[in-house]
Amino acid sequence: MAVEVGLTPVKLNMVLLKNINEDEVWNMVEFSGRVGAVLQIIELEPINMSKHLYESLHVDPSPVEEMLKRKAIRTYVRSLHNRRRYVMPSGVEVEVVKPMHNSLFCANCTRIRITSDGFIKPCLMRSDNHVDILTPIRSKASDEELVKLFVKAVSLREPFFK
Repeated sequence: MAVEVGLTPVKLNMVLLKNINEDEVWNMVEFSGRVGAVLQIIELEPINMSKHLYESLHVDPSPVEEMLKRKAIRTYVRSLHNRRRYVMPSGVEVEVVKPMHNSLFCANCTRIRITSDGFIKPCLMRSDNHVDILTPIRSKASDEELVKLFVKAVSLREPFFK
């Protein structure tokens, strides 16, 4: 496994889903501890789904975070995303990712993503500012031209939740 060969930290992502897995959080905390991973409990985002589906699956992670606060032996804030990490008595670390209506989530984001269809995605929450990188790669664009596309994508970044 990744941890056994020194690839750390390994993170397990758990998207919290109403009536599906919200009662399995502690099982995931225990499992993460057994395999030596950090658990990230992630709030569902309304990306690529209908409003009805989102509303039927979304659950506010605040009650889970309150339980983590009560059980944690220590907490600290990660500087990378300004998110709180909860250290459980077993030593496992748990982080709650709450992107919805969270200006701190956006303000501290340093990420860009590449989509499966070859676009640079400057913002996880937006779909209107992608930059095509696949077509230039297939056209054998120079490294300098590709760098310009990444610079363009970064210049399109702005906080989604202002």
